[in-house]
Amino acid sequence: MEKWVLLYFALFNLKAFAQDTWLGIDCGSATSTKTIGGVWQTDGAFIKTGTNQFVSSENFQPLALLNTLRAFPMQNKNCYALPARATTRYFIRAIFLYGNYDSLSKPPTFDLEIDGNKWMTVVSSSTEILHYEIIYTTTGDTISVCLARTQANQFPFISSLEAWPIFDNNVYIHMNRDLAWLNTYRYNYGANDWILGYPLDTYNRLWEPMAQSGLLNTSADTGTILTNKPYEYPPDSAVLDAMEAQNATDSISLSFGPIKLNSLIYIEAYFTEMSLDTVTETREFGFYVGNKQLTTVFTEYGICTAVWALVQPSNSSLTIELRPTKISTLPPIISAIEVYTASDPLVTTRTSQNDLDGLEVFVSTFEQLKGWSGEPCLPTNMAWQWLGCTDSDPPRVTSIDLSNNSLDGQIPEFLGNLPNLKTLNLQYNDFSGRIPSSISNNKRITYHIEGNTNLDASYKNKSTTALIIGLSVGLSLVLILILVALAYWLIRKRAHQGQNQATGPESGAPQVAQGSPPKMNSGSVSIGVSTEQLLRPQPPPSAPMVPSMEEDFDQNSDEDYVPVSDENQIHQSMVPEMDLEELEEVIKQHENNVHDDLSSPSQSR
Repeated sequence: MEKWVLLYFALFNLKAFAQDTWLGIDCGSATSTKTIGGVWQTDGAFIKTGTNQFVSSENFQPLALLNTLRAFPMQNKNCYALPARATTRYFIRAIFLYGNYDSLSKPPTFDLEIDGNKWMTVVSSSTEILHYEIIYTTTGDTISVCLARTQANQFPFISSLEAWPIFDNNVYIHMNRDLAWLNTYRYNYGANDWILGYPLDTYNRLWEPMAQSGLLNTSADTGTILTNKPYEYPPDSAVLDAMEAQNATDSISLSFGPIKLNSLIYIEAYFTEMSLDTVTETREFGFYVGNKQLTTVFTEYGICTAVWALVQPSNSSLTIELRPTKISTLPPIISAIEVYTASDPLVTTRTSQNDLDGLEVFVSTFEQLKGWSGEPCLPTNMAWQWLGCTDSDPPRVTSIDLSNNSLDGQIPEFLGNLPNLKTLNLQYNDFSGRIPSSISNNKRITYHIEGNTNLDASYKNKSTTALIIGLSVGLSLVLILILVALAYWLIRKRAHQGQNQATGPESGAPQVAQGSPPKMNSGSVSIGVSTEQLLRPQPPPSAPMVPSMEEDFDQNSDEDYVPVSDENQIHQSMVPEMDLEELEEVIKQHENNVHDDLSSPSQSR
């Protein structure tokens, strides 16, 4: 715990460089804390969600910064919006101390995200202080740092958050700026104490002391001045301590793990000669990673030499070896090292700007939604809990579910203008007025508005009314088609009988005495006909050979009509005469009856 007391002593003594460029947030604190040349600020200006908490009394720390935290029990994602300069590299550091603040003794596990990208999975501890540091190039004028709940009833929290820029483009120049770089290890070899940020370190980095069994710890002569240092400016107190092998022929082997499998690793190692007495000696050794020599190191007194490497280990551990050359009279030595792990490829396009603009207006309109910030659809498995998004590039919003959120006022018109929105659930709120036409007339959107008692009733029942109209019109068309088919069949039948009378005995039909009426059975007369016969009537075998309806249909398949008789034949209808105007009048009367039925009040759902 002593190292963390020293850490915050250093952080409390940030100089003027920090106030212009360094941002420090004392998460969960009710008041800001002034330091020499800087201020640790409260959360309020950077996030709208979460509750301030204290660690339990048995976990209280000597410095107040460790005793407060911000916890997030409500939303699945909670984001800090940090002001930044666009296209600038930043160091960002987050610190966590659970401290059994909720008296449950259940340290949570959750994700840390940056601008829609996963940064780290945080596995917290009851008493251990965790810190995570990343180098990240901004894309806009804010950096979104989010804490995302990944397991039920395990609520994210954070103790402090910092960000500061790297203005010198020569620093870590070999890092790909299209990726973020997580600091995995940063060791000060041969030292006993932590190096705790600015002013000891120009870039406010934390250096952990490290010794290794079988190696000798050594320090530079008193008054040693470094006349040359690499652009990364490791602090003097880091590179003027070192560890070396015991014999000139011995090697140094350094192991780091676990390392993310097949990930890209950036190494920056620092070497300094400790004593002026060695100027007559030679210290030279090969720098090996994974049994492959990358370079040869030669040390000089008063100069800090840096060696960088980009490697991709094929297993979960990283091994660095320093092997003396044949001409070396001194054993290998190392002062400090930094190891960074590259992120997965960063998202190149965020949620569609049109969707973002609409969601921004939506969130700002309703007090209940003002805590939602950051990237709404990314990472793909961590969208805002009331949104559904595509996994396309860019992501688009496809569903909104804000039922039971006590939202009131008018339903915003722009919701219906979200081009990919398919489902809108606004049930059981307190919306009033009419449903915007952009929603009610949008065939792409299925919307649910039940339980909003102040909405215009006629608009609430619009979907029901539309269904009734649709069914009525559909049934009317079916009925009209049946009537037309029946009339057509009767006309064809009369035509057939007329042909029978004209052909006489040669037709083979039964002969009836001239002038005698046709004989009919007494009692009721019924006509039996199948649906197939109604649609496709066939002349009896005794009729003259007239192309069948099926043949006509085949021959006129590209037309929008079916011929019903030969143009040279004249048939007299057996049904009461009805011209076209009378048939149209019957259809119009039927439609008026349907309209009258729909004009009666409908029952609300």
